[in-house]
Amino acid sequence: LLCVPLIGLGQGWEKTFGGTSDDRGYSVQQTTDGGYIITGYTSSFGNGNEDVYLIKTDGTGIEQWNQTFGGTYEDWGLSVQQTTDGGYIICGYTSSFGNGGGDLYLIKTDTQGDTLWTKTFGPAYGSQQSGQQTTDGGYIITGDRPSFAVSDVYLIKTDGNGIEEWSQTYGGTGYDKGYSGKQTTDGGYIICGET
Repeated sequence: LLCVPLIGLGQGWEKTFGGTSDDRGYSVQQTTDGGYIITGYTSSFGNGNEDVYLIKTDGTGIEQWNQTFGGTYEDWGLSVQQTTDGGYIICGYTSSFGNGGGDLYLIKTDTQGDTLWTKTFGPAYGSQQSGQQTTDGGYIITGDRPSFAVSDVYLIKTDGNGIEEWSQTYGGTGYDKGYSGKQTTDGGYIICGET
């Protein structure tokens, strides 16, 4: 993994994380303490082929801790956000758990990256997923799922414990994919993706 913050027009810094195999970073966010939280996947560490990789650094990119999540197959962290309790929500993809063949993977951790709970939703594809905490303390998850029309945008709303409250699909006769979803100021949601 490579992390390069660019500070104004001056010099920044860069850091690498990982081991001797394939390790990738997909999402980074600055944390309330001025550090950074990074997610992706690792083939160097963990339980299997590819595991969700979560890394916390300080403000200069020095690693403070890391965690891996997953089983014996492909598990990826595709977006990460610090939650209002100081922990983290990771949204990604798993082929180790869930309904089989691939599911959306939602992981809630405490401040040290230890698992509080995990949820799967699907089936879903592993191209891109995003998760965000909503104003009611729940989560909104965006991705794409198989359909008779090939794939549809997939939007899921959960409560604060990851329990599904509702889901919707959007799309037409081809590939339709949701890459990013955010809550809007009117309490609704905006999705960006591919059609």
